[in-house]
Amino acid sequence: MTASEGIPLDRRESVPVCERILVSEAVAAKLCSVSKVTFRKWVAAGAIRPIDLPGGVRRDLYRRVDIEAFAAGR
Repeated sequence: MTASEGIPLDRRESVPVCERILVSEAVAAKLCSVSKVTFRKWVAAGAIRPIDLPGGVRRDLYRRVDIEAFAAGR
């Protein structure tokens, strides 16, 4: 079903986690096989940066490719 059929499309449910371009802090921590606390420490240390959304909105979202590259290199 699509939005054009009059039914709202919830993107979070329609796109599997493995195919998402942006991931949440929790998913990013899982991809790195660490706790959210450890992941937050890496972010605070500047090892990983969240993305900046247009309009100055900051959410704890991370590019999946960046997280995968970081996890592979540590």
